[in-house]
Amino acid sequence: MVTAINFDGEQGDNNRPLGIDIATREFIRAFFRFSIQKIFPCVCPNEISLTQFKHYAEMEQINPETCFGVNQNDPVQLEKAGQLFRYDPNILKHVWSRRQLGQRRYSITGLMHTSATDSAMEIIGQYLMAPTQSWDALICPSNSIKSATSNIIDHWQQYLKERTGSSFKCPVQFPVIPLGIDTQYFDTISGEKKRIKQRKTLGLENDEIAILFTGRLNYITKSNPLSLMLGVEKAAKDTKMPLRLIFCGYFNDEINELAFKESAEKICNLSRVSFIRHGDQKYPDGFWAGADIFCSLVDNIQESFGLTPIEAMASGLPVIVTDWDGYRDTVRDGVDGYLIPTLAPRNGLGTELAYKYFSGQNNYGDYLAAAQQSTSVDLDALSIALKQLIENPSLRLKMGSAGKKRANSTYNWPKVISAYEDLWSDLENRRASDKEISPLTIGSPFHPSRPDPFDMFSSFPSRKFSEEGKIELVIVSWPEAMKLISLKVGYVYSEPLVELEKIPALLNNLKPGSPIQIKSLIHLSPAIKPTNLLLTLAWLVKLGICRYYP
Repeated sequence: MVTAINFDGEQGDNNRPLGIDIATREFIRAFFRFSIQKIFPCVCPNEISLTQFKHYAEMEQINPETCFGVNQNDPVQLEKAGQLFRYDPNILKHVWSRRQLGQRRYSITGLMHTSATDSAMEIIGQYLMAPTQSWDALICPSNSIKSATSNIIDHWQQYLKERTGSSFKCPVQFPVIPLGIDTQYFDTISGEKKRIKQRKTLGLENDEIAILFTGRLNYITKSNPLSLMLGVEKAAKDTKMPLRLIFCGYFNDEINELAFKESAEKICNLSRVSFIRHGDQKYPDGFWAGADIFCSLVDNIQESFGLTPIEAMASGLPVIVTDWDGYRDTVRDGVDGYLIPTLAPRNGLGTELAYKYFSGQNNYGDYLAAAQQSTSVDLDALSIALKQLIENPSLRLKMGSAGKKRANSTYNWPKVISAYEDLWSDLENRRASDKEISPLTIGSPFHPSRPDPFDMFSSFPSRKFSEEGKIELVIVSWPEAMKLISLKVGYVYSEPLVELEKIPALLNNLKPGSPIQIKSLIHLSPAIKPTNLLLTLAWLVKLGICRYYP
């Protein structure tokens, strides 16, 4: 079994890296390092993305010659692979294409990230309508994302049952496999020497406790810093210890930067706040080594898993995170750190928000902002957790050590890649034994909204050109025929036609004044696909080279 990776290339830039780009790149690099396969087919849109794919291979000491492009419409190469994997949920094009190519040829797997975007919601809804199979899968990085995805599927099933009276089942598998990290890398960027250097560079006092948040600094689409600032300021008051809150990441825009800094100035009077920009050459490895506690209080529905807590665990830091989405899968409360309870409105209070997002009255940012604005973090529980870790260095060490072991045993790339390959092996077995759903029948379109144009627009012409009719030659001279064929308006689109060099041999079977039934001509031309032959003859009639008799 070989898995072909569908890779479109990176979309962001180095100064403001997109989370999806980072996750895709790290997965591909890990796949090169730890996959059991020896060749690496890539379904990509252009040479640029294939070159990037090969570059990742070289970074992992993989011979780029083992990487090769595969056309997404090549059934032979895709069947040889057996698996097609795309690092997002948008597998629908591939699913419908496969119906034309042969549904048992290969499995298709996607990966869900955030389920809050309108595109993700639309895509998941279409999984029920598309010819998905039991040998396909959408990997969910957390149980919360699986729940959110299932919620959309459930609502679609309910709607379709109410509308048709029939039950619709989505055959796709929804396994939960976490994202991975390179835990060895975090070993190389931590340690006492790096800790001393980073703290000195930032001007931290020896007894100052550094509380770190790492990630995109956006209070609307990532994490509102209000709870974190309030919690750290209260901890500074309660413990009477010097605290430094460090935000390490990048601002999407000036609005976010001003908002963060205004909040820090007005809230954090006893504690100090520092901002470290992503890409700051003074901190090429971030601030993992210099921190004492990692704290991420995400309250945003766009989050799905959260890599930074496991990166903190791999760095040996105790973590305080919200009991939220994938964070609750990652952090064991009281073992690796603390899960802080969250509170959100009950079902039914966001119907208007959903409609305004759908109708375009609100944009994505508005939708996320409205949801997180009514989501709160338990500040009392946060205060207790911070106080515990601030006042107990031995507890910080104990929890940091437990988290590091967990990161190595559960989230290290070899473990995650192995889980992917186990899944793909299971899908291969399903493909060999499970019943095919919605097989393509002769004469039916592969996609309901993409019928044969000569069927969809069959009411347009006066008559139909078919193999039941007869055809005769009108222009006997090949040079005369070529005058018409060579015109730009004559030879418009070659792909569905018989090759130009084969047309003289085809015309040799025709005579002027002696129409031949097209069925007979098909038998005389066994090497030519009937569809191509018919379309070529219809084209020759258009040019006036042949005449058709219904």
